[in-house]
Amino acid sequence: LENAKVIHSIVADGCIVDGTVENSVLFRGVKIAKDAKIKNCVIMQDSIIEEGVELENCILDKQAVIKRDGKLIGPNSYPIVISKDMSI
Repeated sequence: LENAKVIHSIVADGCIVDGTVENSVLFRGVKIAKDAKIKNCVIMQDSIIEEGVELENCILDKQAVIKRDGKLIGPNSYPIVISKDMSI
């Protein structure tokens, strides 16, 4: 989309990216909303990252939802892990 910026990342089929993704892996069907910033993350299939979210050093299992303007920044050596179907 027009606001998408993807740097050094792997993005699977069916993803919708309208934010910034850097050094990350996005599985099928992941949605990254406008103004979201994703860095050093693994986001598994069908997860939703809403508008204004900032994630760094995170691993999200399937169908996780990070709600608008959420911010999760983990240390490089010990990433934050979000369980399947969890909404934060």
